Amino acid sequence: MANNRVYYAIQQVSFGKNSSGSTGVKTAAHGVQSCGITTTFNLEQVFELGQLAIYENVEGTPDIEVTMSKVADGYIPLYTLATSDQTNGPQLAKRCDSNTKTTVQLGIWDEAVESAGQTSSDAQTWVEMSGLYLSSISYNFPIDDNFSEDLTLVGNTKIWGSGQSTSSASCNASYFPTGIAGAFGGNNDAPKGSGGVNRRQNMVFATGSNAVGGGTQAAQAQLQLQVKNPDLTVLPADIPGFTLSGAKDFAHVQSISASVDVAREELFELGAKIAYARPVTFPIEVTCDVEITAASGDLVNAIDACSGTATNCTEASNLTDRTIRVATCEGLRLFLGNKNKLSSVTYGGGDAGGGNATVTYSYSTFNDFTVMHWADRIESGGSISGAKWWELRADYLETR
Repeated sequence: MANNRVYYAIQQVSFGKNSSGSTGVKTAAHGVQSCGITTTFNLEQVFELGQLAIYENVEGTPDIEVTMSKVADGYIPLYTLATSDQTNGPQLAKRCDSNTKTTVQLGIWDEAVESAGQTSSDAQTWVEMSGLYLSSISYNFPIDDNFSEDLTLVGNTKIWGSGQSTSSASCNASYFPTGIAGAFGGNNDAPKGSGGVNRRQNMVFATGSNAVGGGTQAAQAQLQLQVKNPDLTVLPADIPGFTLSGAKDFAHVQSISASVDVAREELFELGAKIAYARPVTFPIEVTCDVEITAASGDLVNAIDACSGTATNCTEASNLTDRTIRVATCEGLRLFLGNKNKLSSVTYGGGDAGGGNATVTYSYSTFNDFTVMHWADRIESGGSISGAKWWELRADYLETR
């Protein structure tokens, strides 16, 4: 019988390597909170002299947009699942080249079951989107909610399948997807990362002191080892309560968020309707916001005459390149490189209506956005090179 509704327990998202085609192995994504699909048919109107009615409403290539969100739970992130065809490295430019695409399936099971695949290995109905490219990715680490990941993919193909035979005559589709298997048939799936679904207590900081004199030589050596440790969070020294090397001293961090929008250009050619490639348009801006509870203002000077000429003709400046790296207990590592600069600082709150003053420090860099996770390995649906990258993560995540 047809469902009367669709709700979270009977939906499941799966990823497949685009190079494997529709028949390739699909990996169910764990911890998914939402999945949305938007289909846009691009129409261009043609009129003619001598007639009010439209001459033709020309159909272009359809645009498919898939959005998803996931909690940080120890399973492989959506971003690494979506770029698992890539084997050259975990950096943004390599994960997002024009040859890195993914296939996504959304299965919908019978409304009466408690989990996908509980009574049948095949979904009641399903949709497959192939040839999808990464469009945007963001990570959010708040104090009052779960750590989360948001992903947007774009493509041009979406095909629905079902248990009934489907004709492909109308558009000469080369295939129709077969039913997808349910991974959560036992109704007992659970997080597998350290700390379960990660929250504020699961952010792992490098720690140190800004004390006058910098502490003992041994303490400073230990601090430098922490800062270089790829498994610890490092934030800019512009933020009061962080050391010059990026270790946390006394700051009270309320949230961290990082995001990137990957603009792409569709390349067309005579003799074909669809684009033959969809390369990234560089440079790609990477942004990061860090909010803290204010203890003494933002402590950031902005001096218009900051142009005192130093030796070798170098002008003084308000800003300094900073390092940003985020590490969580469940296994996520996010590295924005060593050239992040403060783009704005906002002080607010603490008004007479109650509440505490906060400061938000916003940073910007370009093309540096490296995401790694211990679960990015072939047996989890990740890259065949993922396990090797993780072993060498210090080479990809080390500060200067």
